[in-house]
Amino acid sequence: MKALVINQNNIVKNAINFANHNADLPTAVGKGTLLETLKKRMMRGEVVRFCYRKLNGEIRTAVGTLQENAVVANVVGTGVPKRFFGMFAYLDLEKMAWRGFKVENFIGIVE
Repeated sequence: MKALVINQNNIVKNAINFANHNADLPTAVGKGTLLETLKKRMMRGEVVRFCYRKLNGEIRTAVGTLQENAVVANVVGTGVPKRFFGMFAYLDLEKMAWRGFKVENFIGIVE
């Protein structure tokens, strides 16, 4: 399997976002790196299990992907993309529907 190519600018952008939401610097950089890793793994077709905090405070463990064929088959093309609202959108493989979470609520990748 090919190595992941991580964009350092995205890590910095994610880390700044986490730091703005009361995370200390080491945690912000770590979560920024994990979030970028999650995105890259999903985009290359992997099915990834990860956790985030829902708006009601619940912890959600999700299984998702951004695999190209699955994404194309499930895009409707209406509305405003979630990324404009600071959200990470993914295709939930348990519910077979699009889901999203606020980036600052990301917890980590479950192996």
